[in-house]
Amino acid sequence: MDATPAGGGPGRKEPGAPKAFAVGYRPHTGDMMVYGGGALTLVGVLATVVQGSPVFLLASLAGSVSALYFQPTLDVHAPQLGADAKGLFIARVGIIPWDHVAELRVERRALRTMHLSTLVVRTIGPVYEAVSAPDTLPLLRRFSARNANVSGDTARVTLHTLALSTEAIELRLHALYTASRP
Repeated sequence: MDATPAGGGPGRKEPGAPKAFAVGYRPHTGDMMVYGGGALTLVGVLATVVQGSPVFLLASLAGSVSALYFQPTLDVHAPQLGADAKGLFIARVGIIPWDHVAELRVERRALRTMHLSTLVVRTIGPVYEAVSAPDTLPLLRRFSARNANVSGDTARVTLHTLALSTEAIELRLHALYTASRP
């Protein structure tokens, strides 16, 4: 029998405690760019063979570059954003401890019928200096699509491409952020 009040024994979470999370891309986010690029590659190669002119290889090259650039958006299992009691994880950036986060907000805008949202994380000092554990990548992945843009002390993470709703991400982030403050 557990003698700790409210079931707060080892391995158990306190009721109402902020929950850690990690979220990847929503399925089919990058399908059009990757598979469209692959189709353009095939069309360019076929047109080159049929016409006998290497000029169509330019279309093939553009399709191949597009498919390779957007390929990471097909991986729905790789986390793009996450957080726990220790800090905030941003793919291609790393883990930023909560005590290095100066501001956390979500910007929303509407473009016709699309609702776009971006997480803005401002750190104390430059972002890459605030990172406690950088996210390491293979060389080819460094030149492909990313879900976060970093400039100086600000990281902007696109949320509408992720599998979790913007509201859920915002609630969890703010709960973890406020719980980490003394």
